[in-house]
Amino acid sequence: MHTEIAPSDGLNKPFIPIIVEPRSDSCNYLDDQASKPSVFSTYEEDIQKLWKTEEERARVRMLLKQAEEESEQKIIKITRPVEPLRKKIINAAILIKYGIHWRKPFYPLRLVKNFAKAFFYRMTGKRYPYAFRGIEFAITYLCNFTCHHCLCANIEESKYRKELTPEETARVVNEAMELGATTFGLEGGEPLFKKDWRDYLKAFQGDKNHIIISTNGWMFTEEIVKECYDLGVDTINVSLDSGIPELHDLFRKKRGSYDKVMKLIEWGEKHGIKMLINHTLHKGNLYTTGFRDLLEFCETRKIMINILFAKGVGEFMSKRCMLDHKDIEAYRQIIKPYAYAHIHHTAGGEGHDDSVNYNYGKGGCPGTSEMFNMTPYGDVIQCANMHIYFGNVRDKPLKDIRDKVLNESPFGQPNNCFLTLEPDFMNVYYPMLESKGKISHAGDTHISLDEFNEGLKQYEIKNKKVVFPNSYQNEEYFQQQGKVDMIAHRKAILQDKH
Repeated sequence: MHTEIAPSDGLNKPFIPIIVEPRSDSCNYLDDQASKPSVFSTYEEDIQKLWKTEEERARVRMLLKQAEEESEQKIIKITRPVEPLRKKIINAAILIKYGIHWRKPFYPLRLVKNFAKAFFYRMTGKRYPYAFRGIEFAITYLCNFTCHHCLCANIEESKYRKELTPEETARVVNEAMELGATTFGLEGGEPLFKKDWRDYLKAFQGDKNHIIISTNGWMFTEEIVKECYDLGVDTINVSLDSGIPELHDLFRKKRGSYDKVMKLIEWGEKHGIKMLINHTLHKGNLYTTGFRDLLEFCETRKIMINILFAKGVGEFMSKRCMLDHKDIEAYRQIIKPYAYAHIHHTAGGEGHDDSVNYNYGKGGCPGTSEMFNMTPYGDVIQCANMHIYFGNVRDKPLKDIRDKVLNESPFGQPNNCFLTLEPDFMNVYYPMLESKGKISHAGDTHISLDEFNEGLKQYEIKNKKVVFPNSYQNEEYFQQQGKVDMIAHRKAILQDKH
């Protein structure tokens, strides 16, 4: 049994210790999903609240029953021909449409500079050949929705911690731009739920940078869309959970939310903002008519859809939601005919090389190597779904935090999504997160980088294997930091194998 007491998190209260027995690598975390309730198990109460007549409720139950049956049968239905050449041409057009923003004359030049820098780093053998691309700022975890998959459910800490101000955000943006960043995102929670959201957009320097808003769409009006364009917003990512309006509304627990998304798409296209769909794919929608209808909608409207595999965090932590290996193979077959469908977190990575690669270099998750996410409280993280905190921008410069995590973690290497496609990582991370959640008080549900590294170390020792062998290789760095013991076990494991 391994117990670690993590250092203080700066909140004037101690961390809760994580107590986790290191797992055997023969036991995949995804196997634990079988004992969890289905994603369909909790919808009836919402149906009763959202729809007022029995006729309406009966229709929603019928649609839900159809989706449940399709999910159980797992029949792969392909309704379009696969046209590889067409897909390659459209992929190139997507990169130009969503990647280059001509109304900002210096942006394309800065983009070229970053690609050239990344290429030079790779050619000269630089240890971490990654040009920094940008930060997605969650300016609040508060929201006007209570969605079934909400990732913010266990990490909202505004009662205990102060959110970054627009002025602090502007300072971090300047630090990021010194590292080469050209992209900044506004997200939540629901970013428009925060009254001063416009001030954060101004901090992003929209005349110079690519600016994104991620939203559920409910609070937008046409006037707000026009205002966003004037503030430099290039892209709006709006969440859409099904091509069937009732099932989207049910998942979002908000009747009429599908229609709001449709209006936002209309307004965005009318006023020169590029629209993009975010879709969370899980065991309850992969094989369904609703998912296929959504793919058809995006293909017909020529709107890119970012597909995000469900993770075992937030409200989904207690549900049987995550895709297993067979589901992921089915996903690859289902989307083959669709040129506008792309996997968000592993673009161009292993097994997904027909997706658009947004990265400056090698395909895969760009977290840490090219992108950071930021909690409302200034904590730097790999992505919105991974609750491992690397450091806080109120305590250290962004560059120092990035240097630390590039050296002291596996996250600086382009990988497939850690949270959905890397079994060893899932075997370490999810049990730690669940253990923390079971015994913690509000504000204690994240994991420090040191905690994660210790958990990974214990896992490697138990299983006599080195996980992510291309990471933790800068011995000079560890000697300078006095952390040689952090990697000593790896040498011992490799020596035993030889």
